[in-house]
Amino acid sequence: MPRPREAVRDYDGLFKALLEANPKDTLRLLCGVEVDEAVVIVDGPTEINRKRSMHMDKVFAALATDGIVDIHHIEVQVQRTADFQVRMVGYWVGLADKYDESKHRIHQTVIWPDGGGYPGSFQRDCLSLDYRVVNVPEDLDPEEVLRTPLAPLALWSTRRPPDVVERVADRIAAQTDPEQRLVQTEMSLLAAEDIARHIVTALRSRGMRFNLAETEVGREIAEENLNLGREEGRQEGRQEGCEEGLVRSMTLFLQSRFGEFAGLEDLARKLVADDHAANVARVLSGASLEELRKS
Repeated sequence: MPRPREAVRDYDGLFKALLEANPKDTLRLLCGVEVDEAVVIVDGPTEINRKRSMHMDKVFAALATDGIVDIHHIEVQVQRTADFQVRMVGYWVGLADKYDESKHRIHQTVIWPDGGGYPGSFQRDCLSLDYRVVNVPEDLDPEEVLRTPLAPLALWSTRRPPDVVERVADRIAAQTDPEQRLVQTEMSLLAAEDIARHIVTALRSRGMRFNLAETEVGREIAEENLNLGREEGRQEGRQEGCEEGLVRSMTLFLQSRFGEFAGLEDLARKLVADDHAANVARVLSGASLEELRKS
């Protein structure tokens, strides 16, 4: 099962960065639009000024040689909310107000990373709005996605191939832009926890020296493990529960720095028992594995 995702901002920010860097792949895979090489794609405004500000996740304007401008609004939504479809209507109205010429065509796409989204049709009284829906686990072809920089999305697919982790890791390792490499890594780490851990191992085996503990996702995993341990301790009335959470957190930090190695969990337990807070600081500040073992 996927980890709890209370911080929806992870999806918003990471999707925005991933889509911005790969507009033509985004339009083709997510919006179902084949973009001609002659088409120029630019960022559109994501804030619509009305009685209250409305922020959309991503807007692309595709400028064709015939003068037609296709406005593609892409919204990433993790959970159903009661007001979501009404907000989509509000977004459309704001875009129609902004792009009011006959040459402008407005298209809306909603991405549901975990699936289970609303159908792409909303009706109320005499109003009707249709928009494209992409339930990532069911709708995307993982083989097609893996051939693009959007490869991390294949990790959510219910049809993902057995070697999906290795192929995503290959794609990340081949990325030459450090910022995009980090975006793809963090996106991958939002997948189910067992997959995220395999991604860490696969990237380490490719010589990547990223520090998972410096990423937002890494910190959240560690915090979740710590909180889980504390909760176990409260429920069971035993200190061991809290200590297990600390050990899981320390294990994650060590794995992100050094990869898998013999005695990983034993060293994590030793560092927690000696001085958890001080040893976390040592790991993050760059202490070598030899130094940590000697402490």
